Amino acid sequence: MKHFTEPNGKFVLKIPNEWQYKNIIVGHEEVSPFSFELYENSIGAFQISCYSELEKPSNSNLIIQNSNIDNLDFLKARMDGGGFNMHLWYARVDDHFFMVKYIYEEKDVNDPRIAEELAKVEKSLSSLEFISEDKRKLALDLDKYEKFIASLMASFDLKNKAFDNNSLIEYLIITANQIDAYLRMAIVLKKQLNDNTNDIDIVLLFQSENDTPIMERKIYLQSKDLGIISNDTFNELERLYKERNKVVHRFIISDFKTRFLYDIAYEYENIYETVRLALGEIEELQFIKGIGIHGNGRNPNDIPTENNIKMLYSQVNDKHLMSELNRKIKY
Repeated sequence: MKHFTEPNGKFVLKIPNEWQYKNIIVGHEEVSPFSFELYENSIGAFQISCYSELEKPSNSNLIIQNSNIDNLDFLKARMDGGGFNMHLWYARVDDHFFMVKYIYEEKDVNDPRIAEELAKVEKSLSSLEFISEDKRKLALDLDKYEKFIASLMASFDLKNKAFDNNSLIEYLIITANQIDAYLRMAIVLKKQLNDNTNDIDIVLLFQSENDTPIMERKIYLQSKDLGIISNDTFNELERLYKERNKVVHRFIISDFKTRFLYDIAYEYENIYETVRLALGEIEELQFIKGIGIHGNGRNPNDIPTENNIKMLYSQVNDKHLMSELNRKIKY
């Protein structure tokens, strides 16, 4: 299962890997209700809403439960009619309450898939946690970290597609983006080691529309200053940055030749491997010292489990939001 974190960090729950978050796809705002359906052959819709008592008073019969715990108690109900069946779950936590729905067409009531989906709803709700205000930043930081990893993995789909299509400019840009991502992660991990902390400096891994951007050349410099890359690697990254800028900004107005793209792509791939290995060394050091993201027993060299792969596939699908790039998820 994968995590869904409410956009303001109010709650977190696990959802099946084969469920897709629909709000963004259908153009709905990222506010309650948050909707999910199967990626393929959808038979029903799961919706979860969270409201404060000021926004929408809850059923006074609901017991008040505490935040930061899972396995909440839910009041269950049904509301069928108009050709649709609706299963309902209610819970009250602190000064908020949850309203959960699973909706499907009445004609599908005996379809065995409905029973399967309702079982998934129950399992998902058992993981639901309302997050107290003092823990919401941590919840959001972890969510941004997971999305960073998914975005990095999704970039390989685009890189492979560019390679297959011999689209060298696209290939260069994506490879440069991956190098930047590896170095950002390396800086985060190295700072965890230096400061002996598990805190994630999420500023380097996520940039919203309103955030002050941290440009890749600053990332190169930080990486060199922290001893992640050598002076030679730093100088090569600077040189390739300038060559790439010729491609992006001056291809038409300069003497740059298309043939040069092949040489730059080869050089970028070499420096990419140098950076990847540098990140790998820091990951292993965290595991050995028991500090940071890989310090909790997560050996970076372990072979991913089948569930890990399914979860990553699902997160990559959510990054792409393009059916032609969707990976099949068996369940």
